[in-house]
Amino acid sequence: MRKILASDYDHTFYVNDEDIELNKKAVKRFRDAGNLFIIATGRSYMDLQKKVNAYNLVYDYAIIDHGAGIIDNEGNGIDSIFIENTIIPSIKKDLRLEDSISNFCCSMFESRVDFEHKNLTKIDVKYKTKEEAWQVNEIINKKYGDYVISYFLTSNAIEIISNKTNKSHAIEVLAELLEIDKRNIYTIGDGYSDMEMIRDFNGYRMENSVEGLKKMTDKSVKNVAELVEIIQKNH
Repeated sequence: MRKILASDYDHTFYVNDEDIELNKKAVKRFRDAGNLFIIATGRSYMDLQKKVNAYNLVYDYAIIDHGAGIIDNEGNGIDSIFIENTIIPSIKKDLRLEDSISNFCCSMFESRVDFEHKNLTKIDVKYKTKEEAWQVNEIINKKYGDYVISYFLTSNAIEIISNKTNKSHAIEVLAELLEIDKRNIYTIGDGYSDMEMIRDFNGYRMENSVEGLKKMTDKSVKNVAELVEIIQKNH
């Protein structure tokens, strides 16, 4: 039975240049056995493509913007979920952009657009301190939870997407499209936006993950290559 492995990119599939080469070799073995590999990342389409080109990455599908977009390995869009356009101006006011180090928005295939752009898939704002980022993150989730979800990133930043999606939802869309049973889907990540997919499928966390994931599961690995070995050994 064909399987899916969905992996977060930053601090998971890529930790350092040596580690990513091990992971690439393991994923090749996994795909050569007839299975499918998905990169499930918070990165936008163009930001991911820079890494694909730099490291010669091979994947079958990519989930981008924490689940707001799904593409195949030829860059064709399969699904996208936008932030409600009418709520953007209000969110912008509460982001305290004047206190941010940097900020940008994304659409399905564009990685740097402004807040006036229609059909945004993600908003990214970086602050000077983790405390500032966490505070704004809490405000956005509390005030706009009916519309969006805000993820706190360890790099003093937050990223906002529609609350109608996450990485787990995007995997479900692909699983239905590809007719793959949930029991044959494995996931791995290290951050807050990975929590749903690790909870909902055969999830593993990186050893060095956020506290929320450490509390969620004891199933940890040092890299993606180790998880591939576990999957192939058990089946």
